[in-house]
Amino acid sequence: MGENTGEVTLSLSARKQSVSMNDLLRYRAAQAGSQVGALAGKAVPFAQQAMPLAQTAGTTVRQGAGTAVSRTTPVVEAARSWAAPQLEQSAHAISETIAPMISNALITAAHKIEVPKQKPKSNRALVAGAMVLTAAAGAATAAAVRMRRNSGGTGAVTVTTEQVQVETEPPDPDMDGRSRIV
Repeated sequence: MGENTGEVTLSLSARKQSVSMNDLLRYRAAQAGSQVGALAGKAVPFAQQAMPLAQTAGTTVRQGAGTAVSRTTPVVEAARSWAAPQLEQSAHAISETIAPMISNALITAAHKIEVPKQKPKSNRALVAGAMVLTAAAGAATAAAVRMRRNSGGTGAVTVTTEQVQVETEPPDPDMDGRSRIV
């Protein structure tokens, strides 16, 4: 029993001591800490070896990026110098051929769907009626003035009637200066 064989001797006659939750957590934290410490001790040499590699990798990436830019810049510029005239030529072709057709089609469509304009109502009848009324009023006024003059200022009005003779023969065609061919 005195040998250290990795076995634990437990007395059944001993009383169990109550273990609080805090004690249990402290015990487990201490075990985890010792394991982490052991692993950290092993990781430090690896991290020290990785530092120079990371520094050289950064330098290599920067140099590679510079090389890539210097190699691709002429190619990109050549592509741009070729594409610019192509785009301009295409723009002119479109504006000279397709654009007028599209414009005409849009104008035609606009005329087809446009609501027809209503013609303004003719005021000719109204103007003609106003002219007739004005002429009648003028004639009535002239007649009234003439009757007043003829009455001699007495206010009496004399109305004369004439008989109109109806001619049974047509008027002479030469009276108006036109000759009539029979």
